[in-house]
Amino acid sequence: VQTIMVMMKTIVALAMLASASAFLPSTRRASRHTVSMAVERNPNFAKLQAGYLFPEIARRRNAHLEKNPDADIISLGIGDTTQPIPDHILSGLSGAAAELGVKETYNGYGAEQGKATLREKIASKLYNDKIKPEEVFVSDGAKCDIARLQM
Repeated sequence: VQTIMVMMKTIVALAMLASASAFLPSTRRASRHTVSMAVERNPNFAKLQAGYLFPEIARRRNAHLEKNPDADIISLGIGDTTQPIPDHILSGLSGAAAELGVKETYNGYGAEQGKATLREKIASKLYNDKIKPEEVFVSDGAKCDIARLQM
């Protein structure tokens, strides 16, 4: 659990640095003219090395594993796209998409914390009812969530 928390904190910190761009007033020079913008570039961007976030996460994960070979890490980096989508996931996606095509089952946008039935399944199946469905948050991804936290 401690290893997971260390990796999660690293990922969140890196993602926040990478996405913490634009919520302060700014003035930038564009060619000969001064352009005043409502947002200022976060000065932490100047501290970032050029490159993509996920290779840095992988580098830090591997360095951590070298020091802690028995660490049980849950990777929150890039997913594995080398295998087909498993049938049970594909059928769930297909079924949910089909529901959107029928007036009686169409539900549009779900609750901001995720569909209640999905949160219930996650709480019971993944956490053996050790947490309540109200404690589960389903999102469309960390980048979006981190950006929303800044608002």
